[in-house]
Amino acid sequence: MGRYRIHFILWGFIGFMLAFALNSCTKSDTPIGRILYKETKNKVYKELNADSLATVFKAYLQGHQTELKNPKYLTAYYRAQGYAPTLLNRFYADASLNELISSIERIGEHGLPVRPYRVQLLKQALADLNNKEKISGVKQAYQQLVITELLFAEALTQYSFALQFGKINPRKSLPRYYIPVERPDSATFNSVLSTPDLRGHIASIQPHDTVYTSLQKMLQQKKNAITAIANLERRRWKFKRDSSRLVYVNIPAYTLQMIEQHHVAGTMKVVVGKADGHETPILSSRIHSVQVNPIWNIPASIAKKEILVQAKADRYYLANHGMDVYYKGKRIADPDTIDWQRYDGQNLPYSFKQRPGDANSLGLIKFLFKNGSSVYLHDTPAKAVFGRTMRAASHGCVRVEKPLALAHALFGEGENYTTIKEEMGSKEPVAKTIALSPQTQVVLDYVTCTDDGKGQLQFYPDVYGLDSILYRLLQ
Repeated sequence: MGRYRIHFILWGFIGFMLAFALNSCTKSDTPIGRILYKETKNKVYKELNADSLATVFKAYLQGHQTELKNPKYLTAYYRAQGYAPTLLNRFYADASLNELISSIERIGEHGLPVRPYRVQLLKQALADLNNKEKISGVKQAYQQLVITELLFAEALTQYSFALQFGKINPRKSLPRYYIPVERPDSATFNSVLSTPDLRGHIASIQPHDTVYTSLQKMLQQKKNAITAIANLERRRWKFKRDSSRLVYVNIPAYTLQMIEQHHVAGTMKVVVGKADGHETPILSSRIHSVQVNPIWNIPASIAKKEILVQAKADRYYLANHGMDVYYKGKRIADPDTIDWQRYDGQNLPYSFKQRPGDANSLGLIKFLFKNGSSVYLHDTPAKAVFGRTMRAASHGCVRVEKPLALAHALFGEGENYTTIKEEMGSKEPVAKTIALSPQTQVVLDYVTCTDDGKGQLQFYPDVYGLDSILYRLLQ
C-alpha cells in the first residue's frame, strides 16, 4: 500500500503489544466493530475491543512518524481521542467517506492534481474492511482499521487545507513574497478531523467567488491553463486586508487602487520593478509617513552600475542632477574634480545623495512603510513612462502617476495635506517628513487575472514569470 505497506518487523512489535493488550484489557467492544459487523456480518468485528485497538493505533503512529505528512498533529489529535478511529466511527455507516473520495477525484476542477491523494488506496482500504478473506482474524482487523483511518485522515486534512488555504505556502515557495498568509495549524487540523458532518464540511470549503468559478470554467475549456491554475491557487491564499482603507497595488496590472469602505475610490497607473533582479517585492505593510521633497540616498548597486557610468561620460552630470558625493560620510565640496575614469564597480569609494528638487528621481514626495526590501511608493520626474503599456521599469520601488491625489486620499483635507501641497510646489524645496495617522495598509500584490468590475475576467502579463513557477509547484 505504498507508504502504508505493512512492515513485518513493526507489526511483529505490534503483535507483541496486541497480545499484551488482549491479556490485560477489560474494555468492551468498539463502536466501529459494531458498525462493521452490522454492515459486513463478519464475526471477527464482534471480537474487537477498544483497548487493543488503541494499543495497535498508538504503536503504528509511533513507528510511522517519518511516513506521515503531519505526524505531530495526527499523533496529538488521536492521543486526545484515545486512539479511536473517529472518522470511521462517524462516517463509515453513512457512506460519506465515499463522497470524500468523489470530491477528491474532482480536485482537478480546482487546478490541482489528484495523484497525491492516493484515491485507489482509499477505495481499496474501504474494500478490504468489507472483505472477509482479508479480515480473517482480529489482528488483520486492527491493522486494517488503523491504516484505513489514517489514510482518510490525511486525505481529508490535505484536501481541506488545499481548498481553504492553498496547496503551497507562497512565503516559502515564491521569490520576494513577504505577505503573511494564513496556514493550517493544530486548531484547524483538529477542527477538520472533528467535523460532525463530513458532507457539510466538504460543501463549506468549496470556493464560490465569481472570479474563482470563472477561472474554473476557463480551465474546463482548457484555455490559458497556466494562468487559470496559478490564479485559482492565489485566490485560495488568505491574508488580512483592511478593505475599509487600503492602498492596493497589483504589480502585473501596473495599477494602484485606493480602497475606501470596500469600494475603489480612485485608480492610477504605476511603474514597478524591472524583471532583471529589480522586481518589486510582494508585501503588506502600513504607510506611516510621507517625505515631501525627499532626499534620495542612492543605493550602492545603482551608484556602481548607473551613476558612475554617467559621471564618466559627463563630468558635470552630478552637478546638473543635484547629486552630492560623500567620502567616508563627509560631503566633497567639488566633485567635478574627481577623475571618475579611475574607478569601476569594484573600487568605488564614494556614496551619493540626490538633493530635493524637480530633477530628483523620487520626484516631490515619497510614501514610507516598513519593509525588509527598502522599497516605497514615490513620485517621479519621468512622467513619459506612464504612457507605456509595459511599465516594469524601476529599481524595485513603485512610482505613482498621481502622487498628490494619493496624498489627498491618505490625509484628506486639512493642515497636513495643505502643507504637502504647498511644499511640493515650493521653489526652494526642503525635505520634510509628515506622519500619517491613522496609518494605512498598503499591499503590493501579484495577480494576473481579476474581475474587471463588470463580471468579466481581466488578464495581465506575467511580467515576473510567477504564474509559470506556481504552475510547476502545483503539479
